[in-house]
Amino acid sequence: MHRIPQLLAPGSGFSISKPWVHRFLQDELSWSSRVSTQKAKKLPDNANELCELSFLRAVFAIKLHNIPDALIVNADQTGIILLPTGRRTYELKGSKDVSVSNHEEKRQMTVVLASACSGDFLPFQSIWGGKTDASLPSTNALRRDEADQLGFKYGHGDTRHWSSRDTTKDWVTTLLVPYLANMKQALGLPDSQKSLLLLDVWGIHIANRVPEDFIPWMQVNHPNILLDFVPGGCM
Repeated sequence: MHRIPQLLAPGSGFSISKPWVHRFLQDELSWSSRVSTQKAKKLPDNANELCELSFLRAVFAIKLHNIPDALIVNADQTGIILLPTGRRTYELKGSKDVSVSNHEEKRQMTVVLASACSGDFLPFQSIWGGKTDASLPSTNALRRDEADQLGFKYGHGDTRHWSSRDTTKDWVTTLLVPYLANMKQALGLPDSQKSLLLLDVWGIHIANRVPEDFIPWMQVNHPNILLDFVPGGCM
């Protein structure tokens, strides 16, 4: 819809039927009406105000610096279980003991995903536990060549698979900056053109106590990349 917003304008004649919505939720999103199994996450009392202020900060930066869609990037991390397993399986009727293969498998990696308002996706960065290349995907892994051609990057989370200050800086240097440079060149914009990076409020992202922390590091090394933070606990 962001590509053809006029469809949502009053009087456009565009409408969506309830059966279409039902099929979309069921077939495309795999959603179904479910009974709640846990309490909803508590929102801050001023959640609406925080979201509005975040929106206004982004609007101000975009208008002030004339930032095009391709230079507005949102990034986030997500954990990926290497071998997803469920708690259900098939067994003979009446069986008392039912086991599931690899049920205790909990190894994970973290993937940093980023996309621009233009619809472009940046190559993925994956973070793995361990300290040596032996903990990273093998160069002979299935479709590794394809991943390399797409520009995927791999990093160490020390002994954990979580993003760290160093891997976040590495993502900026090896993936974000080249993407922004290519977009500026394609759009005929100068290197001094500002861009906007939207991030979650997270300890690594908002650290600002020593020069090596993320915010001061960005201000010194990448002053043309403006930072804005999605309010914590509001989404």
